Order: sequence, then structure tokens, then C-alpha cells
Amino acid sequence: MSKWHKLKRTDLKDFLSRLAEKWEVWVPYRVDGKWEFGIYAPDREMDFPESVIHVSMKNLFFPKRRPIAKYEEDSKWSMQPVAADDKPRIVMGLHPCDVAGIEYMDKVFLNSEHKDVLYESERKRTVLVGMLCSEMADNCHCTDRGLTPDSASGMDVAFAKVDDYYLFKGMTDRGKEIMQSEYLKAVGDAPEKRKWPAGKYAIASPEEFMDMYDDKIWHELSDICLTCGICTYACPTCVCFLVTDEKFKGKGERVTVWDSCQLQSYSRMAGGHNTRKTPASRVRNRTLDKFAYSHLRYGQISCTGCGRCVMVCPLKRSFPQLGARLSERIRDKKKSKAGTGARSKED
Repeated sequence: MSKWHKLKRTDLKDFLSRLAEKWEVWVPYRVDGKWEFGIYAPDREMDFPESVIHVSMKNLFFPKRRPIAKYEEDSKWSMQPVAADDKPRIVMGLHPCDVAGIEYMDKVFLNSEHKDVLYESERKRTVLVGMLCSEMADNCHCTDRGLTPDSASGMDVAFAKVDDYYLFKGMTDRGKEIMQSEYLKAVGDAPEKRKWPAGKYAIASPEEFMDMYDDKIWHELSDICLTCGICTYACPTCVCFLVTDEKFKGKGERVTVWDSCQLQSYSRMAGGHNTRKTPASRVRNRTLDKFAYSHLRYGQISCTGCGRCVMVCPLKRSFPQLGARLSERIRDKKKSKAGTGARSKED
């Protein structure tokens, strides 16, 4: 079993600079008060936040705008696929909920009938050096989604902040080369295990959610939703996209761009018919996709408990909040039904 290794905080810059000689290293930076990932630069101040990073790294594996082919406008058979990037890359500082999001995207793009070769190349070239959380932010609820803030599942290398140093542990063969760094020294220490709070946004089962499809509550839940779609862009597991051709001066690119089921245009068909005209129908689709449809397709719900959707929402509402509210409605209906049954027996 791999041991934990110690890295002095004073050696962090040298450690990262050495890694950057071979890998493209991505680390968290604070930009305008928010944490987001960027390529490591020795002269740029960086750190590892204790909990969720505001902007997920979904864009590194599944870019907002992604060229998939190129062509010459005046040549009928000139369409050529875009070459995949194979430069070795490290993403360092992502948290357990982020890794869970990547594992969900793996199921969508890799473990399906039509494999996404560009996504596959991004995964193959990337080593995930994940950080165990030392706290839960106000909107975090990973413990309601089968995770814990200190879970190392899915990471190639796991590390944690401890006093004035970091503890690193190799988890997979892909992480072995990183663990061979001269700055890492084997120790007998290990990060302290904690009991984390749960129950903030507890939800019903996927089957119970599906039974609520025709319930009137969807109009209530969507009463103030702007259906702006920003929650879907912030979500690490929302992967809807559209394909379009872009032309400029005789040359063209076929690209995928992020789309959102919360936008009215998402479900509009060629003849103008729209199956989800109302905000209620769009809120229902996203809520059920998070907590029911994804489970039916891939065997797990697609919410990782990161809380980013409420962080970016102009109205400070989130789909986990709606899911919990819907779950309360499900429980109330069960109680009402059970009470009616009891009275019928007495009669």
C-alpha cells in the first residue's frame, strides 16, 4: 500500500516548477475574488482553496467551444477531423466533487455507444492530482450525494494541507512519476479523518422523482426561475451541446458549443414547434435529469454536491434545493395517502 509523502510548503514552488518542465500544469488562481484554474506560472501567486473552486475544470475536458473538424468552403470533400492534443497535463487542486464530475462525464463520452475521441484524448493526457477538502463551504452538500470531502476516489494522486506542509499519496500507476519527485519524502503521517455533516439537501429516489412528472408543483418551483441557463454552464456534469459550422474567408470549422436545456431555443424544432415552451417544463427537465434520467441512463445521479449552481444563480436558488423541496412533496403525499388508507380501514 502506498505511503503518504510530505512536501514542505516552502518547496511548493520548486516542486511545481519541476513538474512544469515536462507537463502542462494547471492550478487554482484567485481572479476577481473567485477561484479558477489556470496554467502554472512561477511568477504568478497561487494557492489551493480549502473547499470548492468557483469555476469547474469541465472546460479543460469538454471546452465551451470545441473545433471538431476543418474544411475549405469551396471544396466539397475537404472536411478533416481536428487532431487530438497529446501533450502531458496535470490538473492539481481539484476536489472530490470535481473528480466525481469527471467520472460522470466519462460515462457520457467514453462508456457509451459513440465514444468522443477528443474527450478521450483530454482524459488520457491528464493526471488528476486531487486535493482533500478541509472544510465544507456554505453551499457544499457532497455528503448528500454519496461522497465525502476527504474522499480520494478517482484521483491519480491525492494530497491534503496539514499545518505547514502537504501530504501526498499516489493512488494509481499514472501518479507514480509525480510521486518520485525529490521534494516528496515518505512519512508515517496521514490526514486526519473527520465526520462530516449531511442532510442539507436530502432527496427521494429516482423512481419517486419520475412519479412526480405530472405534478402541479413544477409551476410552483419555476415561479421565479429566469431559465437563464447559467446553472448548467457552472455545473460540472451538464454536457449538452450543439454542433454548428463557422466560416471565415473561405475556411470553415465545425464546432461543438455548450447548450442548455433551460433555454427556450434548446427544444425548438425545425418547424417551430417547441415541446418545452414554459419555464415549468424546462425546470422539470433539468431537475429530473439531475436526479432521475441520469440514474436511468448511467446508474448514478448527475449531481455531485458542489453547490456551484446556487453560487452563480442570480436568485440564489439551486436544483439541489428544488430536489429537496420536491422530496418533501413526495413525503407529504405518502403521508396523506397512508392517512387516507388508515381512515378507510376504520370506516
